[in-house]
Amino acid sequence: MNTPQNYPFTKKDIALMLASFGIGFACLSFDPAFSPLILAVPVFWTLASSRYAAFAVVFAYKFAASRGLLPGAAVFLSEYHTFMEAAALYLLMPLGASLPFGVFWSKSGLRKTICLLLAFLAVYVLPPFSLIGIINPLMASGTIFKGWGFVGIAVVLGIYTLCAVSRKTAFVFLCAIGIFAALPRDSWYEPPKPEGIVSIDTSFDRLGSGSFSFERDYERANMVFSELENRMGKGTAANAANIVILPETIARRLNDTGLELWKLGLEKLFGRKTAIIFGAELPAGDGRKYDNALLMLYDGKITASRQRIPVIYSMYHGPFAESGANLHLTDNGILEMPDGRKAAIIVCYEAFLTWPFFVSMFHKPDMIICAANLWWCRETSLPETQRSVVSLWALTFGVPAVFVRNI
Repeated sequence: MNTPQNYPFTKKDIALMLASFGIGFACLSFDPAFSPLILAVPVFWTLASSRYAAFAVVFAYKFAASRGLLPGAAVFLSEYHTFMEAAALYLLMPLGASLPFGVFWSKSGLRKTICLLLAFLAVYVLPPFSLIGIINPLMASGTIFKGWGFVGIAVVLGIYTLCAVSRKTAFVFLCAIGIFAALPRDSWYEPPKPEGIVSIDTSFDRLGSGSFSFERDYERANMVFSELENRMGKGTAANAANIVILPETIARRLNDTGLELWKLGLEKLFGRKTAIIFGAELPAGDGRKYDNALLMLYDGKITASRQRIPVIYSMYHGPFAESGANLHLTDNGILEMPDGRKAAIIVCYEAFLTWPFFVSMFHKPDMIICAANLWWCRETSLPETQRSVVSLWALTFGVPAVFVRNI
C-alpha cells in the first residue's frame, strides 16, 4: 500500500499564496481603491498550515508588490554592476522582509498571537530587518480607521491577534474587508495637498552624485535653472507659492562652492522670501561618504533634513563601509517651515519602509513631503506603488501629503 506523499503546502496554502500575490500585484499600482484588501495578508499568515507556508504567504505579497525593483535596479546599477546583482537585490529585499514571519510562526493560537506581534516588531521596527521591511500591510489601517494614527494601527493589530486565535474571527474580518473594498467611493485614498506649497517635478536622466568639477556642475546647474524658469513661464503656481519643493538630488553632490551657486540661482528664480526645498548630497567626513538630504533655503539660510535610511546596497553600503550614504536612524525627519508648520520628510526609498513614518508621526507633523528621484524606474510599477504607500500612511495619520519627483 502506498503511503501518501507529504507536500510542503496544502491546497489551502496555495490559495492563500495566490491571493496574497494578487493583492501585492494589483492593490498598490493598479487600483488603490482596493487597498483595504492589503489588510488581509497578515490574516492569511494566521491561516497558513505550516511555517514554510506562512513565510511563502508574506513573501508572495512582498515579491509581487516590489516587482518593479527588478527592471528598475537593472537600469540603476547598469553603469557599475551586472543584471545578476540587480536580480539578487530584487530577490533579497522581499526575502529578508518575509523571513521573520516564517521564523516566528507557531501552530498554537495563543502563541501565534505573540509570534505575529514579534514578527511585525522585527520586520518593521528593529534593525537590521527594518532597513528592508518594505510595504507594511498596517499602512492600510487608515482605510478603515481614517486618521486614527497609532490607535488605529493598534486596533488592527488587536484584530489580527483575535484572528490568530479564532478562524471564525478571521473569516468574518476577511469578509468585512472584501465588502468594504467593493463599496463605491470617491478618491478617499488620495490625501489632500497642504496649502501654500507647490511641487515642481523634473525629468532628468541619471540624476545622481556630482563630481565636484566646478565647470561641469556649473553647466548642469544652469541647465536645471533654465528648465525651472521655463516651467515657471508656462503658468506654474510657483510664483505665488510660499514654499516650492524640488526633487531629491536635483542639485547632486554639493561642496561649499556648489551650495553658493545653487543659493544664488534659486533665490534669483523664486526670491529670498520663498522657502525653497531641494534635494542634494552633502559630503561628510573626508568626502568619501555623504548625507542624502533635503535642504530648505529661506532668506539666505539653509536648513537640512537628512535621509534616514538610504536604499540598501546602491547607496548605504553598510556600517563599516568607507564610502556611500550615511544612515541616520535616530533623526526625526521633521523640517519646520517658515510659517511654523512641521513637515515629515520622506525621501524616496523611505516611502516603502515603516520606521521613518513611525518616528516622524510621533512628533505630530502637519504634512508629509515625499521627495524622490525615480528616473531609473519610470517605466515600472514603483512610482505608483510609492505614491500609494505614502497616501495610505497619510490617510492613516490624517495628514496632507505632497509629492515631488524627478521621473
